[in-house]
Amino acid sequence: MIFRRLHAAFLHALLALLAGIATPQAAAVGLEDLEVAGFATLGAVTTDRRDMWFTRYGVNYPGKSDPDFSPDSLLGLQASLRLSPSNDITLQALTMEDGNNSYNPRLTLAFFRQTLAPGLSVRIGRLRAPFFMLSDSLYVNYANPWVRPPVEVYGLNPFNDLDGVDLIQNTRMGEVDVEIHPYYGSSTIPFPQGKARLKETWGLNLVLARGDLSLHLGHCDARFTMVRGDTVSRALIAGFSAIGLPTAAADISGTDGKTSFDSLGVQWDDAVWQIIGEVVRRKTDRYATGSTAWYVSAGRRFGQFTPYVVFARQILDEPIAEAAIPPSFRQLDALWSLFRTSRNNAQRSVTVGARWDFSPKAALKAELTRAQLDRNSWGSYFPRDNAMTNEMPGKSANTLSLSVDLTF
Repeated sequence: MIFRRLHAAFLHALLALLAGIATPQAAAVGLEDLEVAGFATLGAVTTDRRDMWFTRYGVNYPGKSDPDFSPDSLLGLQASLRLSPSNDITLQALTMEDGNNSYNPRLTLAFFRQTLAPGLSVRIGRLRAPFFMLSDSLYVNYANPWVRPPVEVYGLNPFNDLDGVDLIQNTRMGEVDVEIHPYYGSSTIPFPQGKARLKETWGLNLVLARGDLSLHLGHCDARFTMVRGDTVSRALIAGFSAIGLPTAAADISGTDGKTSFDSLGVQWDDAVWQIIGEVVRRKTDRYATGSTAWYVSAGRRFGQFTPYVVFARQILDEPIAEAAIPPSFRQLDALWSLFRTSRNNAQRSVTVGARWDFSPKAALKAELTRAQLDRNSWGSYFPRDNAMTNEMPGKSANTLSLSVDLTF
């Protein structure tokens, strides 16, 4: 079923993308100025527990099949058209499952780039949200060493696209390559019975590279909206309002939040060893947890074969909200405990995997992850049965992930 849905959606995306670039101006510059490339992943995930589904919160809908093909499988097409020596247009169409269980294709890149001076350019339109060190290759899984970036870190900020403007300055200071990247924009992601949005997002990234070593530093601030319409959220908001806890009610869902995100990443790659590490922190004043996360990955290449190991951790710094519920309201207290646990993704994990580059443009990956969920957390999983009676928090799970990544 997933193959038919992806294939149909991909054809629609392809037609939309080609229609978008087939302008009179494109015809004037000639087909030699047009570059088209594609990428795809077919992935499957299964766990050894019958009470948990693996899920990527904010990215895909919690799975209902085992093995589950939805967390990683995707098809994409990218086209770039050079209009002149100093400017170009880039479009990228992608289809994969989103938070609403939809495979509708969408534009994940759609920007105009103008070179202002040597090493300095401005882009306007839909950009990749540059919140992580590996944001540029987030969808092109072939470019990443693993089946997917560690969910403990990359799940903390699921906003992948940014509608806005950025500047990129590349220069060299001695033996160090420097990239300065300020940006501004907004972004929206859907999830079951709701949506989240970043507004007035201001950010600045700094990348330093020398030889085989690179360093990424990033910070952004934004206004934060998370509107929830699910049964549990509505019941909590009504219950808190009824017992005189308006602040707790307002902290669950609304349009008046603030958030910031900090990231630090280091990568060493000498074509034999590949060492990657990132530390990120999300701070919010409502609607989502404040959390810190990190991972360290080490891989060793043996020709076309690369085994690797990843250690990762997400820590809860601050819950969504605090509410002093009187003892007489036991049902409301139980519902509040479930809500806070379901919004907490804190866990630790160890992953052992391997990558086989069986073709210059294709790789087969397999990895086994053992995750330990924190005591009051769902981690990167979703309950298969009744959430009110599920005892998933605090448990461990073994997750097997397989993928074939292609570029063409």
